[in-house]
Amino acid sequence: MATQIKVRGYHIDVFQHVNNARYLEFYESDSWAWLDRQHFHDWVRKRKFAMVVVNINVNYYRGAIIGDELTIASRVEKINAKNFKCYQQITRERQGKKEMISDALMKFVFIDVVLNKAVVIDGELLEKIEQLEQISKNDANEFI
Repeated sequence: MATQIKVRGYHIDVFQHVNNARYLEFYESDSWAWLDRQHFHDWVRKRKFAMVVVNINVNYYRGAIIGDELTIASRVEKINAKNFKCYQQITRERQGKKEMISDALMKFVFIDVVLNKAVVIDGELLEKIEQLEQISKNDANEFI
């Protein structure tokens, strides 16, 4: 399942396209929606963990402009004991064809908020992320 965003005037910069920083907001919006649908944030907070972005690599292919209807999709890309990576992409449909606007690879770690220390991804936490990975595989038709 993906997030839909219509580009509005407040998304546009002086060059009349979506500024690069706005794309990060679009990605974050989908991340929250995607993880909330799985009640993942609630699960993480109850264990006094925080999910923290430690690296983002973004590619921009086309400029989005006012009125564009964008689709943002996310999936788990890779999991290891220290972090996991999430692949995201933003597309729009033009003349019946999906166009890639941007894609990003984000690396997350988990922090114990009481100890302010990184958490190893194993046990129940690993199982939860693997569930997200499986769900995202089921949503493969959202991606180009």
